[in-house]
Amino acid sequence: MVPLKVRKKLLEPRGQLLMEDGRIVRSLVKNIKVGDYLICQQDLAIEKVSKNKVQLIRNALQKGI
Repeated sequence: MVPLKVRKKLLEPRGQLLMEDGRIVRSLVKNIKVGDYLICQQDLAIEKVSKNKVQLIRNALQKGI
C-alpha cells in the first residue's frame, strides 16, 4: 500500500476525499486536512502517515525492498 496525498475534501457525498491518484475514498481517520498523507486500502483510508514516513516508504518501494 502506497501512501497517497489528499487533494480535496468533497462536499458531496459528505466525508469523502479525493486522493492524488484520482481515487475517491472514505476515511476511518479523523481530522484529515488537504495535503495529509493516508494509507488507503481500495476505497477506504485506514491510517494517516507523516511526510517523513511517506518518503521512507516510497524510497523502499522504488528500490524494490
